[in-house]
Amino acid sequence: MNTFHIISKDPELRGMSHIMQLHPSTISKKIGLDLILEQAKSRSYTPYGRERLDKQKPSGDTGEIKHLNELASNWMEILQREGNQPLFRVKDVRPILDDSYADGSMLPLDAFDIVYDNARLARIIKQFFKNDEIQAPAVDKYVKQLLTLKSLEDEIRRVISENGVMRDDASPKLRSIRTKINRRKSQLRKTINRVMKIAREKGMSSDEGPTIRNGRMVIPIQAEYKRKVDGFVHDLSSSGQTVYVEPVEALQINNDIREFESEEKREIERIIRDLTTSVRQSSDALRANIRYIGQLDALHSKVELGLKLDGAIPQLSDDGELNLISARNPNLVLKNSLTEESEPIVPLNLSLESNELGLIITGPNAGGKSVAMKTAGLLTCMHQMGYPIPVQPDSTLPVCSGLFVDVGDDQSIENDLSTFSSRLQWMRHTLDHAKEGALILIDEAGTGTDPDEGGALFQAFIERMIENGARVIGTTHHGSLKVFAHEHPNLINGAMEFDQSTLSPTYRFRKGVPGSSYAFEIADRMNLHKNVMKRARELLGDQKNRMGEMLLSLEKQIQENQSEHDELRNLKIEAEIRDEKLSKKQQEFDREKKKILNDAYKEADRIMQTANQRIEAAVEKIIAAGNEDRETIREARREIQDTKKAVRRGKADLEISMESSKSSKIPEVGDYVTVGEGGTSGEVVEISGKQVTILVNGMKIKSKLNKITPASPPKKKKKQSTRSYGGSDKIDLNVKPRLDIRGYRGDAAVKELMHYIDNAVARGMQQVEIVHGKGDGILKKLVHEHLEKRKEIKKYNLAPWEQGGPGCTLVELK
Repeated sequence: MNTFHIISKDPELRGMSHIMQLHPSTISKKIGLDLILEQAKSRSYTPYGRERLDKQKPSGDTGEIKHLNELASNWMEILQREGNQPLFRVKDVRPILDDSYADGSMLPLDAFDIVYDNARLARIIKQFFKNDEIQAPAVDKYVKQLLTLKSLEDEIRRVISENGVMRDDASPKLRSIRTKINRRKSQLRKTINRVMKIAREKGMSSDEGPTIRNGRMVIPIQAEYKRKVDGFVHDLSSSGQTVYVEPVEALQINNDIREFESEEKREIERIIRDLTTSVRQSSDALRANIRYIGQLDALHSKVELGLKLDGAIPQLSDDGELNLISARNPNLVLKNSLTEESEPIVPLNLSLESNELGLIITGPNAGGKSVAMKTAGLLTCMHQMGYPIPVQPDSTLPVCSGLFVDVGDDQSIENDLSTFSSRLQWMRHTLDHAKEGALILIDEAGTGTDPDEGGALFQAFIERMIENGARVIGTTHHGSLKVFAHEHPNLINGAMEFDQSTLSPTYRFRKGVPGSSYAFEIADRMNLHKNVMKRARELLGDQKNRMGEMLLSLEKQIQENQSEHDELRNLKIEAEIRDEKLSKKQQEFDREKKKILNDAYKEADRIMQTANQRIEAAVEKIIAAGNEDRETIREARREIQDTKKAVRRGKADLEISMESSKSSKIPEVGDYVTVGEGGTSGEVVEISGKQVTILVNGMKIKSKLNKITPASPPKKKKKQSTRSYGGSDKIDLNVKPRLDIRGYRGDAAVKELMHYIDNAVARGMQQVEIVHGKGDGILKKLVHEHLEKRKEIKKYNLAPWEQGGPGCTLVELK
């Protein structure tokens, strides 16, 4: 009926050609995408990256989304493997390039530093990706487009220093002029100091030293002596008691300096014009680089944010299947990261098969219905923009052609629109524009008008959307829409779980069953007057009361079934772990037995060799002494040979006896046997040929007849007291092999970890996984510090990439 799949075109570097339809214009704010965008922009290095993030819209093309995901995957691997990346902060070079456009134009000195940084950034990026260890084929397509402008960089640095000052050696002429200026200034200082000294000796000058007036060096002379000093008066103090005189001896020197400085200025202007021309000639290359630098910067910003969210890149579904595994709302994750005492986020597990085109979510107020729906919409948008999203990597998402959202109140006093009128306008636009594959989100469907009429209106709207091939996720309290979802072949109910014992939401999503609003139960808890509650139930009617009770009973039964399912799954995992443990022990026993036997045989051979050497030595001594009793010698040698044969026979008999001891007595059903040497004992429950089935601690294992030996029946054990490990008070035997503590803070995380390790040790587990996420590494550090203190820990390491990488630690228990 609907594939949620758009035939893709080859992705192009120039940008996305198919944009997801979005409605209304405020959709970004409604689902929280605007907050994600601001977080991404705050992580960018360049104005070009920020512009690209601002302009980017979710793609509606499968090929382009795959390309975006490949880019993100490449960059994630770079950040996690290399620990760094080549980007650094630069200012916008485009206004400078505009100013350099006219012939003869002259840029300010500080503009050349901006040009230099932009040219250098492109070169550094290309240089970074020349490393053979970096495998990023998707990113390479952008990097290869960058143009290196090393000659422009060198020219700028040859003329202007890193401090933004024109270098003395910017040209030979400039060096010559500045040398002349420095010499004349030195001569001027000597002349001024000499005249100043004479004036002081004659009492014509105060303690004030030489100074500059009108760009010329002068000396302070008391006003009554101004005619005593030959020179030109340039200034008078505010009190009128001091005049500033340029001595006649310094006049020509000052004139020379002025002339040289004018010449210097003309040479600097010439150099800057030439450098501006070089910038203008490189303008096209610089502008071309801006595009690819912006793409790489935007990519980095999205991936860095995704890692902060402990995100992953989900699989792309080609048949419309939606499967969010352990999904978390990105904005809730970011909010929690800023708060020390934040509550852990309950992951969302939401799946829709390809033929399930509609989901109606019901449940209590403030139970998480709207958050679940918005999370699905926000993650869809982020995924189709190339962001890693906070889900498990084996999650799957379809390509959506559009996103149409009716969330919140869009009433307008200025436009004379009520809440319901604005909703009708949205419905009309959606009916006209939503295509096959679109995702429609409706919050509180059926409200804003008469309940019966509103429910019927939205039922008709949802029917038409499904006929058009769109997918609808809506929240409601309307019983009629629950029934509609139950009866429609392409719709399914879902509910946010509610703890009936505490009358509080658990925020867990349950698929396949409608939920109750729990209005009466919550009202009872809030101590609403009993006579009012009684009258309300009378007004509701027996039929609806029975329906409500049925829903409550059904939801309770589902929760119980889920608990039993979890328990059975834990038992299965436990059995698999025990089986693997027994198999490993058997292999260890066999290896140890073989080693002991080999060592024994080697030792026997060594002893015989030593004995042989000693006897031969004794014989040689007898011969050397002249006592050549040859018969005695022959007898001694025969004895040696007989001894060797006896040892060899003993060795062979030992091997035969070991094998025969294992299989000499054929066991019967009901016998107790031991698997391997020193292995686990159990009762024989089945014999088939040379294979025997043994019941060990409630679990059946299979073994060969020659691998078992008779054993005594076990003695009845006395009741043991509860054992405590590491400080935990209770041991839970239903231990999962994986603990997820993402979202926990400080002591809460350590407490949960302590309890989990205690349970795992008590259960005899050999290996467990601790999921702490990547983020800022705080949880990982706490986990590793605690593991270091536990004597039960054999070793621990970060998981391989396919098992979670830096976000997960594998722990081996003793």
